[in-house]
Amino acid sequence: MFGSRKALLILLGTIVWSLMFQAGPADSETTHRIHFKGTEAELHVYTITGSSPGPTLLLLGGIQGDEPGGYLAADLYADLTLKKGNLIVVPRANFLSIVENNRGVEGDMNRKFAGALKEMDRDVRVVEIVKGLMKKSDFFLNLHDGSGFYSPTWESPLRNPMKYGQSIIADDEEHTTPDNKIIPLGEIARRVIEKVNSQMSIQDHLFRFSNHRTLRRDSLHKEQRLSATFHALTKVGIPAFGIETSKNISDYRLRVRYQTMAINAFLDEFGIVPDNPRIYLENPILKYLIVSINGRTPIVVNSQDVLKVQRGDNIRLVHIESNYSRGLTARVKGAGSSFNDLNQQVNITENTVIEVRKDRFLMGTLPVEIMPAKTRSVAGVHFEPRIRHFCIRVNDKTFMIEPGEELIVFRGDIVVLLDPVTNMPEDDLKSVRIDLRGFQADSSPYPQEDRGHQINTATDMQQKYATVRGPQSIFPLQAKLNKKVFAESYIAVAEPRLEYLVLGGSGGGNFVAYPGDKLELPGNMMLKIMDVKTNIPESTRLSLTMAGRTLRWQPGSAGIDTSKLELAEMPLDITRGGRSLGRIWLKQGKEFRLSSQGRRPHTPLVPVRY
Repeated sequence: MFGSRKALLILLGTIVWSLMFQAGPADSETTHRIHFKGTEAELHVYTITGSSPGPTLLLLGGIQGDEPGGYLAADLYADLTLKKGNLIVVPRANFLSIVENNRGVEGDMNRKFAGALKEMDRDVRVVEIVKGLMKKSDFFLNLHDGSGFYSPTWESPLRNPMKYGQSIIADDEEHTTPDNKIIPLGEIARRVIEKVNSQMSIQDHLFRFSNHRTLRRDSLHKEQRLSATFHALTKVGIPAFGIETSKNISDYRLRVRYQTMAINAFLDEFGIVPDNPRIYLENPILKYLIVSINGRTPIVVNSQDVLKVQRGDNIRLVHIESNYSRGLTARVKGAGSSFNDLNQQVNITENTVIEVRKDRFLMGTLPVEIMPAKTRSVAGVHFEPRIRHFCIRVNDKTFMIEPGEELIVFRGDIVVLLDPVTNMPEDDLKSVRIDLRGFQADSSPYPQEDRGHQINTATDMQQKYATVRGPQSIFPLQAKLNKKVFAESYIAVAEPRLEYLVLGGSGGGNFVAYPGDKLELPGNMMLKIMDVKTNIPESTRLSLTMAGRTLRWQPGSAGIDTSKLELAEMPLDITRGGRSLGRIWLKQGKEFRLSSQGRRPHTPLVPVRY
């Protein structure tokens, strides 16, 4: 368990780091404003001012809470810095609905931009803020996931004019504002679509322009007259578009990618230039929570620990540490009073769990257990024994892998299992057994223990314990306590192989020979072995074996006097530890000739220069 002073230092360091990260270069400024903080309507607005003047784009995500392609894409732009122009980013217009994975907990927020609204409606306050942001903007993009795939003609129940997915939507082909300014919506959208589709490899996912013709009496989408884009276009007079990726694309990460491709194309169209346009999406990871019990100094609690409290204790979730800083919530199940109990005091009267989410995605759970009334134990953290890293030396390098991860080695590598990194005291570590399934130790400094042995992966592993996956044999690496496995990783033993040789004749010019190739060489030349390429690290010791003679391989150190070749084919083997990784065949002939029976299909003979 971390000491209280260390916990506070971690918390302060996290805050300082987040401020440093969001500040960006001195010539591009980001401001962050929070509206309705601590309520279910909490709204975060990020305003990014570029180093050079330019137009302003309002980017809105999450107005409908069950559309992650939109709000996850918008969130990526809150950390941009800009060379030219400005961005106003609202990643989560409807945060409560996002956490609940609901289109709208209090109805569809995207149908509340026109007409009378209930005064008690939580969404009204958010809608009014968004309307105010539109007045500060020159362009507006509303990010969505839509059903099916839009097609201007009926193709199938999944592809037809009433579907929304994979489309750029506008309310008309062009719109004339009250001051007679013409906004060419269709022209802009088609230029953007052309840029996006030129980058796409899946034909069925191409974008199309969908003109809702919202103002016209025969429009199929009259409900859009209540939407954010319609308000921005008709009341504010700025170009407004909806970007719709398809909910029928099951991988939401791919939808996020398509959203960013469209947003980047619009940025280019509008003349807004980002400093760091590369955008990617990581899986959310819960690192730890900082929790205070009954107002005492906060403690750090990892996701695999158990929080122990007395019945009636009050806990406060001070901080969530993750690889994301936005969209985080923690809810004490059955005890909290809101959808987000972060920095709220929660009274604990029974066993429960703390659920930690990034938007709608569950990152982890933390059990909270009531200690027996008779105990005198102090409330705090109960540590379940766990392995943080297995430590493995392979030849002359040491690797650390987490439980569940896989380390690839090559047959013939020498593996030594070292003490793992755990959360246990050093004395207790001796009771942990490290077991590499498939290896049987003859003796060990620990009873029934595989640590400390030099394990030759070519001779010391029993194949019956392996799971075969293509050319690899997968052996479980287990940590056991009281004969029970509590952590497991994997060592994958791959087959080393020769990829090719680079050979050079005394007449000049280098060429490539692959395993199985056969060479006929005139008896008056010196064939130089310029390079040996294998699938194993270049530092691995290799040898050349031919006609009963073995020579250690070093670049440029070996050659073959063809006058000493025989008329019958002779094998040249590339070996490691006495095992052949591949061979080519050589014999003496009247002229140079190469037969490529062993070459991989469609692999050309490649000239190489050194």
